Amino acid sequence: MQFTTTGSVPRLDLTLMIEVIETLRAEWAALQFAADGNVINPLTSQPVDTLRLAEGRHRASGARYEIVTRIPVMAVDPGKQSALQAELLTATDIDWDEYGRRLTEITVPTGEISESRTTFTLRHDDARTLAVTVADPSELWSVDVDIVHGRLPRVQLAGRLDATKMLMAEGTPTFLARRLGGTGTGTATIDLGTIERAGGGTLAEGSGRLNRFSADGSATVRTTARSWDVEGQAELTGTGLGRLVLRFMRRRIQTAADAAVAQWWDGVPSTVVGAQTAIREAERLIEQEGGLARVVHHTLWEEGYADRMEATYPPESKAAELG
Repeated sequence: MQFTTTGSVPRLDLTLMIEVIETLRAEWAALQFAADGNVINPLTSQPVDTLRLAEGRHRASGARYEIVTRIPVMAVDPGKQSALQAELLTATDIDWDEYGRRLTEITVPTGEISESRTTFTLRHDDARTLAVTVADPSELWSVDVDIVHGRLPRVQLAGRLDATKMLMAEGTPTFLARRLGGTGTGTATIDLGTIERAGGGTLAEGSGRLNRFSADGSATVRTTARSWDVEGQAELTGTGLGRLVLRFMRRRIQTAADAAVAQWWDGVPSTVVGAQTAIREAERLIEQEGGLARVVHHTLWEEGYADRMEATYPPESKAAELG
């Protein structure tokens, strides 16, 4: 199966994004760690357990880091969910957007906290490149990330997924997990510098394999003074039973893909306007807060800083409402 699309995106001023990338690189280089490996918050001089240097020396090849993510566990009120399903899911034409919105409204925190860990093993780090392997501690997946620095970086990704183990971890019977799972692999290259380069080029390309299915795709961009003209193509293929599945599902997959792509292009104008507004608001905040380095530093290290900035410098739409 083949998919193609073309469209035009109005150009945005990327100056701020380029400066943010450079500032984040400086923040990374300046990290310090306590004797137990926990990162030291430079504003409080206290260790923080959400980032830990588990092995090696910071920025040296072989250094291993652990990131701890904690998020509240959410649950839907069963009674309200049943009522919502009876109201919306029995209709002939189901409004899934409305259902999702209403479902979010009746989803509340349980009071429990879910904790997960991700490991980062540094392979190389210097002025030109940053290479790191990101992995799940239980070895369900891993991704090699290679970043070539520039005004805008080029990112190369190579990932591996043990779908069999993942399905078994979710409770899928072993025989079924082996039938549906397997080892998934994928590679991708994203060259952000293309959008600044005269004439453009290949912005992204990638390929992936899982079980009996394979996918390949690419996106090229032609850069003009006013726009980024994009052409995208992808191909989905199957072998054995996978080929039969694609043959049977071809029309349904094609219809869903065409609808998703059309919806994305329809949303481009509003997305660009939103991005332009966000850039203006960020530049205003940066100027009044004393510079980009300060804003990035406090956003990373001061709890509640981002919320306080939003209250102090409300978005343009909210500021207009407030008069």
